[in-house]
Amino acid sequence: SNTYPRWAHVSKGYFATHYQPTPLLEAILPWGKDPPDVVVHLRKEDGKNDKREGLDEETFHALGKMLPKDTFLVTNKVEWYAWFKDNYGWRNSAWFEVRHSILKKTTWGNRGVGDQQGVVETMVTNKLNITVDVLHDLTMHSDWWTIAAAKEKVLHTQSNFSLSAVHWMNKESKTIMGMREATSEDVANHEARKVGDKLLNLIDEEWYRDGETPRLIDRTVDMLKNCKDEQIEELRRKEAREALEKKSKRRYVSIGDDDNPLLHVDLPEDLQTRFESRQYAYFNPRTG
Repeated sequence: SNTYPRWAHVSKGYFATHYQPTPLLEAILPWGKDPPDVVVHLRKEDGKNDKREGLDEETFHALGKMLPKDTFLVTNKVEWYAWFKDNYGWRNSAWFEVRHSILKKTTWGNRGVGDQQGVVETMVTNKLNITVDVLHDLTMHSDWWTIAAAKEKVLHTQSNFSLSAVHWMNKESKTIMGMREATSEDVANHEARKVGDKLLNLIDEEWYRDGETPRLIDRTVDMLKNCKDEQIEELRRKEAREALEKKSKRRYVSIGDDDNPLLHVDLPEDLQTRFESRQYAYFNPRTG
């Protein structure tokens, strides 16, 4: 909540107005030219210290009963593909593993298919003339674009991966927070038969609940969230020291068009050339 550059207001379909998938990314999209109407992103936690709501079987059944059979599932736990397909007919990408992270060592997945993964990945990499690493990057961007391109709505558990997609497209979406008990207001709105019935707990996104967040470079220590007191104090001391020191020369580098506020990265001067010459293989700026 302190490092992601969110949340400036953007117009409907903003990302697609400025960018389009490259032919390489389009070649691997599991839905071809017709994006799914409804996408659900279930982000499995990284461990016992990464508790995320909405990943229990009761919530899964509630989602399956509420949403249409052609719902498309995006998840970093590929073992859930079969569960939702068998129980509710949901579609999926059928990846063997996924890497929803820029860190190459951070991957998830084990569908118990043995050597089949290597055979299929070899066929795909040979056909597209790419490496396995590029293939994994493509599947990551394919999943992100699947969320961003959903035609009707997105429901997702807590994840910056899906939050970034729905935000930069100004997409209709909700965060899945598990189940809750129905209130008298729910009964009055015909969303439940009686008080205490179990309902899906779907909440608005952060930028609706908390308002827009200043750019990372504009934030102060007082704006930080979810930090311990000792962390805040250390940051205050650091902030005071930096105010007295002569800062190294820096400037802002914007990814994409100069008037495009998607991301603004504050880079040391010696990293600018390498950053600006990097080739992106998954989305191209739209022209004209």
